[in-house]
Amino acid sequence: MKKMDHRMSSRGFNRADPTRRGVARMVLGMMICLTWLYPISGQSLLEGEFGDIDLGRQLVEPKRLPTLKELREAVRKPQMASVLMFKLYGDGHNYYLPVWSGDGHRLALQRSDLQARSSKLLVFQTLSQAAPTQIDEASTAYDSSFRWGMPSATSFVFARIESSDGETQVYFSPDGTAPLAKTSGNGRHTTPSLYERTDGIWRLVYEDDGQLIHQAWNADGPVEAPVPLARGASPRWHREGTRLLFTRERSRSGPAIIYDIVVRNLQKETDVVLPTDPSHTVRSPTWSPDGDHVAFYVRPPGESKPWKIQVASAQEGGGRPLGEDVVVNPNFGGEGPAWQPDGRRVWFFSHAKRKQAYYPLLAADIETGATTLVDYPTRCTGPNDLAVNPACEVPEMAFVAHDGRPQDVFVLFLNHY
Repeated sequence: MKKMDHRMSSRGFNRADPTRRGVARMVLGMMICLTWLYPISGQSLLEGEFGDIDLGRQLVEPKRLPTLKELREAVRKPQMASVLMFKLYGDGHNYYLPVWSGDGHRLALQRSDLQARSSKLLVFQTLSQAAPTQIDEASTAYDSSFRWGMPSATSFVFARIESSDGETQVYFSPDGTAPLAKTSGNGRHTTPSLYERTDGIWRLVYEDDGQLIHQAWNADGPVEAPVPLARGASPRWHREGTRLLFTRERSRSGPAIIYDIVVRNLQKETDVVLPTDPSHTVRSPTWSPDGDHVAFYVRPPGESKPWKIQVASAQEGGGRPLGEDVVVNPNFGGEGPAWQPDGRRVWFFSHAKRKQAYYPLLAADIETGATTLVDYPTRCTGPNDLAVNPACEVPEMAFVAHDGRPQDVFVLFLNHY
């Protein structure tokens, strides 16, 4: 299975107008991507045909796996288009915030009942699992703010509300096993971000009642005691562990806080403040895959104003607004704009393009601002929390949507980027 996975990742899709060899590679990538995830129902594949394959999932559209000929035709089309969509999971609960691991194999989910104040974190260690596994089955606490560690593919951190008074602690797992608390005492320790250095030192940044805190440890114990970095939120480590992206408090008026988007160079102890309109609300910054750019949500003053995505150079600032009336999760601010693996586009849903409760998928080019619309099955409504597989060059996207009353998790494959 791991060999097939590596093969799939290294033989990804070429872009539009491929050669015959490129088409073959794209089709092979799609075939492997669709078949290695799920068990084959006991049949040998005929040359040029998939045969009778049971994905073990409810197909949304088409109702069967595409044939080899259909895949070849799909990847030759210059425009991006849906190839296959299926329901990954749904059990009557509402799901949120799918998050891919860095290697693109694992998918974490949040199952929440906002009115009952119940929230659990679950993980598909592989998408061949019939159902995800709950983190810490014995716990009755409220878990949220899940984030995979960097660059590790199995470590993770999250925030847990353990008491009725709202005190929240950060929990850590180095390898996907039972998590342990990494904070203690009074306060709300939330929005953690984790990085593992090659020398075995773990670095953790989290928010403690509006103050960003950094701490470090290794197998022998603490390396650096917790120290404050800035008043802010939503920290994210750069892929090399030398810079930190976060929102920093600029001003506040009562409960309302105005933030800047900041990139801190931890080696030089310098900050780059990305230019934004001082009257606008900003939130949920994310790094581009190569770490050269930053994308975040921005909105003019007023709760009813529409969100856009702004992209800027992490070194120089600048950038441009992208999209219009972007769908943003109002309840959870942990995940920001979704980048495709090569960093050329960000992906999102938009209220501006909706048809009743159906919102098409859009991709915005960060250089030109040009937007491409991609339709998927209209049976799924009210989509949110888009997550693009960061390691697979075959376009594979997870998001939540309604197919009935509950909010389930879906996976969509496109023909190419």
